[in-house]
Amino acid sequence: MIITEQSPKRYPFNDDQVVPDCEWEVFLCETAAMIITEQSPKRLLEVRGRYYELLTHCIPPDIILKRILNELVANCDGTLKAEVTQLAAQYQAQSQLSSKAIFHLEAFTAKFMRIYKQFLEEGLESMGF
Repeated sequence: MIITEQSPKRYPFNDDQVVPDCEWEVFLCETAAMIITEQSPKRLLEVRGRYYELLTHCIPPDIILKRILNELVANCDGTLKAEVTQLAAQYQAQSQLSSKAIFHLEAFTAKFMRIYKQFLEEGLESMGF
């Protein structure tokens, strides 16, 4: 979110003041958009690099997964939302038992890409394409 001249930075905060998103939150939103726009091994590798970037800047893996999940389910229908949410819960639980969070984040993303691509293809088939 860009701060405009109508809402300059000031302290103490006003009721109408817009609080900008943190850079890592914007970075996560961009990462989710990358996942939605293309589901390929190349894109998965790019997303993995972005996860590493977040982890090296001390963003906890459970926060990464929760924020990515929120952004991804915004682009899914009801049945897919439930499946993706359950998948995220499964990978979050596995991540807490492991010391290598990157593996679980990447596995979740790969599985989501497969499910989402299949969902898109089935949608096109039902439309007659």
